[in-house]
Amino acid sequence: MLIRDCRAADFPAVFELLGQLWPHLELEAAVLEAVFASYIADEADSPVCAAIDGQVVGFASVNVRNSLWRSGRVAFLDALVVHESRRRAGIGAALVGRVAEVARDRGCSCIELDSAFHRAGAHLFYERLGFEKTGFMFGLALDPR
Repeated sequence: MLIRDCRAADFPAVFELLGQLWPHLELEAAVLEAVFASYIADEADSPVCAAIDGQVVGFASVNVRNSLWRSGRVAFLDALVVHESRRRAGIGAALVGRVAEVARDRGCSCIELDSAFHRAGAHLFYERLGFEKTGFMFGLALDPR
């Protein structure tokens, strides 16, 4: 297994993985491809892929930002997904390990993430890796101007 920075050519595989992560959403490939391209181009973002035999089987995206709450820089794990046929093989933990390296290299004091209430298995995974529940995430959709 190889954990590496994502490339634009990885988008089709990443799009398939996002469909597994968010099966209840209608994902728009063109919109997400533009966001993915901005992730690759933006210095604050670090998307990483896990590949086996050249095939992308896992994806994680991290965004580094400043946080008053944490008194410094924080890495926000925006998405983490492993292909359903490859789960429970250490790929997710390896992706989180790479995210931790990126976070340390960028001067972050911690990694934070959000996870939907119904993803109990994911919660256990994160807790096994040492993450702690620290609060609720709230969202407010805005109408476009």
